[in-house]
Parts: sequence; C-alpha cells; structure tokens
Amino acid sequence: MVTAIGLASPAVVTAWQKIFPEDTATLLVEPNEQACLNRWYIPGSAPSSAQVAQANSEQLAQWAREGRTVHAGILEAAVTVHGDAGSSVEVRDISVTVTRREKPAPGTVTGIDGCGSGTDEPSYLAVDLDTLPLNKPVPAAYLLRSPQQKAARQLEADQGQSVSLPHTVEEGDFYSLFLIGRTERYDTRWKATITWWDGKDMHRRTVSGRDGKDLRVVPTGDNQSS
Repeated sequence: MVTAIGLASPAVVTAWQKIFPEDTATLLVEPNEQACLNRWYIPGSAPSSAQVAQANSEQLAQWAREGRTVHAGILEAAVTVHGDAGSSVEVRDISVTVTRREKPAPGTVTGIDGCGSGTDEPSYLAVDLDTLPLNKPVPAAYLLRSPQQKAARQLEADQGQSVSLPHTVEEGDFYSLFLIGRTERYDTRWKATITWWDGKDMHRRTVSGRDGKDLRVVPTGDNQSS
C-alpha cells in the first residue's frame, strides 16, 4: 500500500528536479524515497535489507543513483506545477510512456512497516505499466477510463482522488499530484509527459528520473525473496 506524504507548498523549491523555470510555469518533481513507504529491490548483496530499513531518504537516493536499489512493485513521484509569470496555466494532459521491459533478474525485495499518512490529499494518477504498449504515449483520458486500468483507479481512490483534467493553476498557486507507476511482471522503464496551455501556446515537458534517465520499477514477484 502507498501512503500519501505532505507536499504542495513553496518549500518544494528544494525538489529533486526543476524544469523549464524560464516559462510561464515551473514543474517540480520529487520521488517518494522514504524507507517506510516503499519496498526496495536489491540486485546484489549490498546494501543489506537491514541497511535499507535504517537508511534515510538521502542515502536511499544515493543508492538509487548508483543502481544499488530500485523501487519494487510501485514507484511514486510527487509532481507540483507552479503558475509563474503573470498568468494562469491550464494542465491539459499527463501521458505515460513505457520505454523498456525486460525479465527481472534475481534479487531481494525488502521493506518495513508504513510510517503513517500526511495531512495533504493531492491528486493521483496511478498506472498499471504492464498493460501499456512500448514506446507509445498513453494519455490520461485513456488511463482514467480503460478497463485495463481498473486496479490502478482503485489505488487512486484508496489514496485520495484521481486527477481531473484540464486543471487551471492560477499565478502564484500550486497544483500537486502523485504519479504512481506499478508493475507485477517486468523490470520497467517509463516516463510521463505534462501538457499545459498558458493562454497562448501549448507546452510539453517530460517527467523523468535523475539525470534525465527514465523512471524504473521492478516487480515483487516469486523470482525474488522477501
């Protein structure tokens, strides 16, 4: 189960990724890397399950950059759109693209009990990545109605509320949501694209991982030990 954590405030300027600050909106992306809110796949013998359970977010982020840990089952990233430059913007779409699938290698999956819920209830867009085609953007309009995404929509309902698009972000205001990509079968790379309108032009920006790499999540299947 994924538990919401608080976000959506000006303090988000310390976020993991900040894109297109020169435009009429700022997109901030921050992964959920709290040990108590995730399960982790360890492809080798280090770090150990005990080390992962005791690690703070900074250590987990470093291990993720080094490829020593990978999100297992579900990857959750907080996305905040901040209206800038004297006008409102309208978020029109969030599409998701699976860029790579492969059979997961043997490894260890570990996790500890949850650490509680935050008070904020941002919107959620959960995606069952296993059902999506490779290298083809799939828009939110499809994800929010497809029978193949029924379980993902239930996850959204369990956490808070599903995204509702279009959504207007007034100047100086914030719109926050969680993107949740989940897999039961594959070592999966994926990314998302935010489409927004500033009253004059349409803009598209990619939500990806650190250093521009695709987001990655692996299953918690029987080929891995718990």
